[in-house]
Amino acid sequence: MFTLIKKRRFGDMLALWYEETGAVAQPTLGEGKRIEFQLIPAEMEERIISHRRDNNDTVACRVLHKIWDLEFFAARPENAIQFKISGDPNAWLYSAGSSMRNSGSTERLKTYELADLPDGVLLTMRDDRGLVARQRVCEGKNARFVTVSTSLENTGDETLALEYLAAFSLGGLSPFQPDDGPGCYRIARWLSGWSAEGRPEIRRIEDCGLERSWAGFVQRTLRFGELGMTPVRDYFPQAAFLDERAGVAWGASLDAFASWQLEFSRSLDSINLSGGIPDREFGHWKKFLAPGEIFDSGEAALTVCRGDEQDVQNRLVGYGQGEVKESEKDLPILFNDWCTTWGKPYPENLLPIADMLRRYPIRYFVMDDGWFRKDGYGIGDWVVVPDKYPAGLKAFSAELRGKGYIPGIWFEFENAVVDSRLYREKPEWFLHFDGARLRTGIRGFLDFRKEEVIRYLAEKVIAFLRDNDIGYMKVDYNSPTGYGCDGAESKGEGLRQHALGVKKFFGMIAEALPDLVLEICASGGHRLSSAWMRLSSMASFSDAHEGVEIPIIAANTAGLIPVRKNQIWAVLHPEDDDDRLCYSLAAGFLGRLCLSGELAKLDEHQRLLVEKACGFYREAVPVLREGNNRVTRAISPAWLAPQGVQIFLRCNDALALVVLHAFGDAPGDFSADLPGKWKLLRAFGAESIDARTDGQKIVFSGIGDFRTKAVLLQKED
Repeated sequence: MFTLIKKRRFGDMLALWYEETGAVAQPTLGEGKRIEFQLIPAEMEERIISHRRDNNDTVACRVLHKIWDLEFFAARPENAIQFKISGDPNAWLYSAGSSMRNSGSTERLKTYELADLPDGVLLTMRDDRGLVARQRVCEGKNARFVTVSTSLENTGDETLALEYLAAFSLGGLSPFQPDDGPGCYRIARWLSGWSAEGRPEIRRIEDCGLERSWAGFVQRTLRFGELGMTPVRDYFPQAAFLDERAGVAWGASLDAFASWQLEFSRSLDSINLSGGIPDREFGHWKKFLAPGEIFDSGEAALTVCRGDEQDVQNRLVGYGQGEVKESEKDLPILFNDWCTTWGKPYPENLLPIADMLRRYPIRYFVMDDGWFRKDGYGIGDWVVVPDKYPAGLKAFSAELRGKGYIPGIWFEFENAVVDSRLYREKPEWFLHFDGARLRTGIRGFLDFRKEEVIRYLAEKVIAFLRDNDIGYMKVDYNSPTGYGCDGAESKGEGLRQHALGVKKFFGMIAEALPDLVLEICASGGHRLSSAWMRLSSMASFSDAHEGVEIPIIAANTAGLIPVRKNQIWAVLHPEDDDDRLCYSLAAGFLGRLCLSGELAKLDEHQRLLVEKACGFYREAVPVLREGNNRVTRAISPAWLAPQGVQIFLRCNDALALVVLHAFGDAPGDFSADLPGKWKLLRAFGAESIDARTDGQKIVFSGIGDFRTKAVLLQKED
């Protein structure tokens, strides 16, 4: 039933393509070809196991097999290219309404070609009405993942309505089991929510309702995703699948700029993982494909390795790396005034702080929300408060640069509040839904498909940054759009086109201001996707400013975006004792250290502690810049009142950073495995906590509640 027709090595991974041959396992919707795509660790090619042919002799099937001569096949390839055209039938396996996979559209693909590219493989399939489907599999960054994208070209004579197009479909999970792998498969998703980003959800396949049926006459589906311009509001666009018995993990990360979906599915023994643009059922999406037109699905990154979900994350995180600006190569510390002035970033408040902070290695001095007028000239109009900057904002920037800082500023330019002049005077510039202006709370959303909107923002944002000598911009986004808007074949397609306009404008900013350092913030962490990360130098990990849960969230997001972009708040107050100060500062070691709070009111002892933390962070930069993570936890599920302990480990070939955070009811001792033998270089944190290496372990003792200890280790020869 499965015939291997091509294989291609990508780094330590092997890509395999199989064709269905022989008897058909189930009733079909056509006579088309089925070409399945698989990915395995290259070293395990010889461990691919011979799979059972059928379930004819099982207790559930044997009678019907004998009486009706039915064949209960155990496995069948599923097409690497998954799409649906309106009017074609849904799959027959009770899936209509829960999945659009395996539709009659895929069953009409009659021919295929597999061709080598310089950096990958191109699969081309054609149907009998002139549709040409192309799927590219190419080598990704450092050969730790492959990128996959799919396009459809209409070479026929009639316009077709596309209802579903997956960027990828990874099949045959797992090729290392002879059957349906009872009890040995699990999946991982990463939940998100405001100030609760990255909570891992790891469940067995059976607990997700994905155990196969006795006859294979139903398609089980777990379809999930996000709708709107905040692609990391409920889930991260990433998932993993683990074969525990074989010790192999697969993972996928979508290039999600806006709405997306991922889908685990199964009808027979194997699990399939697919994803891309939300389909018509899930995301209200439909796209007309006229004769001669080509539509592209967007991209995904896929990987496989020996290990577990965290190993998958370490490989996929490079998908969001992007180019590194010169000022960012040494991962400088920054100051943000939000938790200091709380919306009053005026020279009178900030210049004394700027003078005091010069003792620390801070490069970016960021003015957050509040620099613009709000009495009818709020978000959308972007008018500087004139009486608060009497010499002008450019003069204030010059003062900051004179003190050695790169000045930064906050914007939220994709929308406008209802009391702004822009909102009142230009209703046609905004997104609409069923003819009415689309609004969430007090915000309306500018329509980035309109040239007049782009011209307006080019003046209000790009020219403003240039004219005021701003070198850092924090871009916020605090209201979700919902699933779509007017102006296209469907509400979902309208929003997709709008999102492309937003992406194009960010490209305009980068082209006009190539040295600008960009921070992505969307209510903290609602845009922590690979697509957004490649556009930016940093991202706000969360809006968790001061809570005890910060180290937990920071460790989560450090596995989902590049650590060098994982900007973490360390908000400090004079009433904080040494344990609290160290706890907050050490959380910043899990990414990019961002100082805020009442820094000017700290006493000299406290300032020296901050200075020591900054020095420790600077020494840790080489491993923060390049390395792999491993989080070891024994914590309670409640993050706002956490109990237990967490160790964050990040290491490369030369250095290791280990950060312990203890919560309530912490154990006295705790340890974590190390990859090899290491020796202690430097420590920061509670003096009462002892840290030592013991063989290939790091051991902490004398742990106390809500205390921390961070150590830098050097690899022993």
